[in-house]
Amino acid sequence: MTQEASVASFRRVTPGIVASARLAMANDVPDIGKSEIALLLKKAAPVLGIDGTTYHVMDILLGLSRAEDWKGSGRPVVAISNAKLAEYTMRSERTVIRCIRRLVEAGIAAYRDSSTGRRFVYRNDSGEVVAGFGIDFTPARVRADELKIAVDQYQKRLSEELAARRDIARLSRAIEDMCAAFPDETLETRSELAAILDQGSAPAQRAQAIGDLHRKTASSLEDMHHAFNLTCEGDNHVMPYINTTQEPLTESKKTWTRSNERDIKQPDRYAVKDAPEKKRVEPGSARQAQTVVGDRTVASIQGDVLGSVSVGLIQAACPETQAMIATQFDTWSALGRSGETLRRMIGLSEAGWADGQRRVGLYAAAAILATVLEKSIRDPEQISKPGGYFRAMVDRAVEGQLNLERSLFGLADGRYGIS
Repeated sequence: MTQEASVASFRRVTPGIVASARLAMANDVPDIGKSEIALLLKKAAPVLGIDGTTYHVMDILLGLSRAEDWKGSGRPVVAISNAKLAEYTMRSERTVIRCIRRLVEAGIAAYRDSSTGRRFVYRNDSGEVVAGFGIDFTPARVRADELKIAVDQYQKRLSEELAARRDIARLSRAIEDMCAAFPDETLETRSELAAILDQGSAPAQRAQAIGDLHRKTASSLEDMHHAFNLTCEGDNHVMPYINTTQEPLTESKKTWTRSNERDIKQPDRYAVKDAPEKKRVEPGSARQAQTVVGDRTVASIQGDVLGSVSVGLIQAACPETQAMIATQFDTWSALGRSGETLRRMIGLSEAGWADGQRRVGLYAAAAILATVLEKSIRDPEQISKPGGYFRAMVDRAVEGQLNLERSLFGLADGRYGIS
């Protein structure tokens, strides 16, 4: 197949389109598997600014490409009309055209236009492309190593920002406690803390500033601490009780009541009750627990969704999702913290993610989000709109008709090849 990448005259050429065309004409193209590049591009979507319908279009185009075209001298060219893409995505043709343009200007695809503007691919008997015109993903092959580095840096930055936000919350509470304990000595500390929190700087800078304020406040209050001088004046001198002989179990058991005996014999009864997966709301989220959606509270909705779901089941059912975001769902807190990254992976808006948390709770919304992303990774054609699929599952959860346990067991069985 010719390596010439031509751009039709009817297109308005931009520097991004020209750069992608040059990448498509590269001769030294590394081999990379279709599944590997698809996973890499989905991880790099937030870095490249690809979301919403553009993400959906990219997912469809990657699914239509052939695995053998991603290796050797092959060129992964996808020939599909804008009308067909518009039908698949349930968007207008103009929207599809803008989405393809965003993919090209992002540097992961290139236009390979025919003289008539039609898109088609001719193959010989062995399946090799003889002539192809359409959307060429050769730039993604050329930039594979660059994209891997960008994804690693992006995930590292997300981890640093998360750690900085934790430090901000922890140190802010500590400063507030010191202000409450010593109101006269910390008159200006509250205003300094508020000024730092209102800054528009990066979380790492705010965490550093709050850390400095915490150390300064703690050192200024260090002189206020006085050790307690405990004396024996006024103590009653009584004979100490030093009988350490343990009463036989047969004798002490006679004094037990039935309720006490039942509590002692069944110590795990409370452990089951307070297991993490049975918690209906995040600790400290009393306001969320009291929120009413329809005629039910968020706590009851989240309890119904996660009543028979453990974090171990979610971890076993969503291996591809955990690999994509480089996070293990080993605790409920880890799952909840991953919600922001998960919603970006499926192109869900911030408003949609916030609405899901408000209606079904943080943990239930994150579990649903992980399930949707896992399904879309395994079979992209099954879920045409991951964001809409998430909202539909939230609606079913509010109505009490969502069986999340069944979906997760299905994903886990599919992973281990159990029919």
